[in-house]
Order: sequence, then structure tokens, then C-alpha cells
Amino acid sequence: SSGINAEYGDGGIFEFRSYRLKAGCLYEWGNSWAHAINLRKADAVMGMCSQVGQMYTVHHIWRYRDLEHRRAERNRAWESGQWADCVVRTVPLIKALDVNITHATEWSPLR
Repeated sequence: SSGINAEYGDGGIFEFRSYRLKAGCLYEWGNSWAHAINLRKADAVMGMCSQVGQMYTVHHIWRYRDLEHRRAERNRAWESGQWADCVVRTVPLIKALDVNITHATEWSPLR
């Protein structure tokens, strides 16, 4: 396996979170997440937004060994207090949220 981290064996699972934000708040969103991401760097694969297509949409991709690992890491982040601060600041900016959990394909470099 040539994956990013051998800890994940067959690639683990990936959580894709897509946030559709209210117009004009992408900068505020980014500033809040710039601090909070430090709490979960080990799980973060990618965070991105686009200025083309569906405007004011942010995508986060998180990687976990399995659903139990996902639960444990999310709970650990909440215990810090900093995560809750980020959520309190960013939830009012969200118009819609989509969450999907999947596996890497056989040919994915993330396996």
C-alpha cells in the first residue's frame, strides 16, 4: 500500500462534509477553521472551497480507521473546548450540510 499513512491498512474510511455557507462569510469561516484544524490534523485529508460552480461551498475530507475511530476522534475534539468554540462561531454561517462516508477505490493513492 502506498497510502498516506500505513496506520489505515486498506485505506480506512473517508468522511466527506460539504458545507453550503451563507453568502459573504467564507473569510469568517476560514479564520475559525484555521485555529480548530490544529485539534484534528491527524484525521484531516483536505479542506477546500471553490470560486466556480456552487458558490460559498466548503468541503472537508476526514480519514478514519473505522466508524469507532471516527466516534473517538470527534469526541476527543469536543472535549478540548476549542472545537466547541469553532462550532459556535461557524454553525450560524451554514445554510446546508451534506455528509457522506465512503472507502477509497482500489486504485486510489490514499489506500
